[in-house]
Amino acid sequence: MDLAQLNAWIREFARLIGENAQYLSDLDAAIGDADHGINMNRGMTAVAAALDEAPAADGAALCKQVGMTLVKSVGGASGPLYGTFFLRMAPVLSSGDSAAFAAALR
Repeated sequence: MDLAQLNAWIREFARLIGENAQYLSDLDAAIGDADHGINMNRGMTAVAAALDEAPAADGAALCKQVGMTLVKSVGGASGPLYGTFFLRMAPVLSSGDSAAFAAALR
């Protein structure tokens, strides 16, 4: 997966979070405080803005940027959880190929 594909994947994730923010919050209401969708939408909106403002040079830098933005902008446990997911993907993506992407997801 090259940088453009990874960027598109993250932006699609952001779009889907935005589209389903209320549904995610409704699901969260059953076990939490009903703010998961709102928080994730805020975080992914911040991610899209950060990517527009300062495009990453490679996949590792992109994942670091996404992870740090999520940690800073998403409240509750979701910010650290999703942020850490992307931060841990970063070092695995150094080669930039599809096998690296599959390994990063694992």
